[in-house]
Amino acid sequence: MDKTVTINNCKNCGDNIKDVNFCSNCGAKKITKRITFKNLLTEISEVYLNVDNTFIKTIRDLTIKPHIVIDDYINGVRKKHLNLPSYFLLSLTLSTILTFLKEKAFNIASESEKLDDQSEALKFFIEVMEKYPTLGYFLFIPFYSLISRFIFRKYRKYNFTEHIVINTYLIAHLTILTFIPYIISFGFGDYIEESSFVFLAIQAIYATFLFKNLYNISYIRVIIRGFIGLLLALLIIIGLVVVMALSTKFLKEYGFLN
Repeated sequence: MDKTVTINNCKNCGDNIKDVNFCSNCGAKKITKRITFKNLLTEISEVYLNVDNTFIKTIRDLTIKPHIVIDDYINGVRKKHLNLPSYFLLSLTLSTILTFLKEKAFNIASESEKLDDQSEALKFFIEVMEKYPTLGYFLFIPFYSLISRFIFRKYRKYNFTEHIVINTYLIAHLTILTFIPYIISFGFGDYIEESSFVFLAIQAIYATFLFKNLYNISYIRVIIRGFIGLLLALLIIIGLVVVMALSTKFLKEYGFLN
């Protein structure tokens, strides 16, 4: 039987909540039950599985009308949908779980192991990105934001920081949306490479849909600017790979690397 405790004051702000279930000052829920496994599961289900909650609404609206969710957040609306930090942290958690399942449960070789003839610096970089997806998020989101800010600079609608918000929502939503499909794809084993192209296509289609609605321009314009952004990103990546390769060669020649 669940034990209850008497609560007279809000644990968050100290306001009197003796005769109410929610604090009128900070909005926190009055918790009178001690923590048990059953209560913990109930709380999780209320937060994430209730069809009327913000989590379900956020996934739905980011899928069918992402521009509204993002514009609302940029303009200060916080209660309609799950806030960006929470959504982002959830995607990080799922990304970490995917990495673990890929290597430990399905025994799928990492991308770095497939680069036997490549530079050690490049292999190290890819290995770090795979083992620490959180670091990858914090590196690539600003990178993508610089690219998107540059290719859409003509429209002057969003600044760089707002592009970080846009790309954070974009990456987080795609991670959450494709979590289960990715796990299913791991089961195909030898066809994992082919399935990767499918996920890349999904990402490209969703990004095109998102930016088309954010800027209220035609799909053709978004696709053209997307190709420009892709070429720019490839040039930057190739440049970085060349620098890493030359650096590795230099370090080997002078005995810093074996």
